[in-house]
Amino acid sequence: MELQEAIRNRRSHRLFKNLPVEQEKIVEILDAAHWAPSPANTQPWEFIVIRSSDARKRLYEFSEEAKRSGRIEVRGFSYVRPLPENIAGQSEEAEKLALEHYSLSFLKNVPVIIAIVGLPLTSVRSASYLETRDSYKYSCGAVIQNMLLTAQSLGLGSLWFTLFDQKPVGQFLRIDPGKHLVAMVMVGYPVISPPPPGRLPLAAKVKWVD
Repeated sequence: MELQEAIRNRRSHRLFKNLPVEQEKIVEILDAAHWAPSPANTQPWEFIVIRSSDARKRLYEFSEEAKRSGRIEVRGFSYVRPLPENIAGQSEEAEKLALEHYSLSFLKNVPVIIAIVGLPLTSVRSASYLETRDSYKYSCGAVIQNMLLTAQSLGLGSLWFTLFDQKPVGQFLRIDPGKHLVAMVMVGYPVISPPPPGRLPLAAKVKWVD
């Protein structure tokens, strides 16, 4: 599959077939992730591959609790109230109602979940322009994009997932407290492919400086 085709056809999937994902495809996704760019080649990431039904069920339970409490890790940056795109800017009551109707059952059914763990301490080197503890987050964003596009190229569906509470999930996955669970990526064979989302005109998003 051509790169531009993968970019345009990638979707967020929440319905997966009851089929295992081949080991070699999982490794190919992880290898693509590991080739993502990072400041000074610090490679501030680790991966946890989750495939057991018991572990997936526990992650579902943790996320259901996070949904009820509102303690959600949005895009890997901080605990904030959820802001689904279709209701962003509306009242807190509307946001809460939308979240309550968001089904998380796919967590129990998706064949593979890959946790992306950021390493804040290794993302900093002596050069002053790298002296920020946040640089690992942007590297992990590049990691996730590589994963999503590689999954698409392999005929798989994927989902960038951040509806979880750091503390209980991190403890369950035995993540060192000094590390940061940035996101989880769902991977499996999709049941359907959702229609393409809308995009604003490119001209509205570009400024040229000549």
